Amino acid sequence: MSPPRPKGAASRCPICGRAREKDFKPFCSKHCADVDPARWLGGRYTIAGKQSDEADAEQPARPLDTEE
Repeated sequence: MSPPRPKGAASRCPICGRAREKDFKPFCSKHCADVDPARWLGGRYTIAGKQSDEADAEQPARPLDTEE
């Protein structure tokens, strides 16, 4: 279980911490809304899990063309 958020934290921009704007929710501005996907594309955010090469190696390859 994660620790409780400070009061008002849910209404803050996840990039800079300023108050959210309705037009850019959950961000405060277009700038912060543009920063978020740039961080994903740049590799600053990650999702924990197995590497795709490892997951592929666990299952044997099967031919795509199965004409008999």
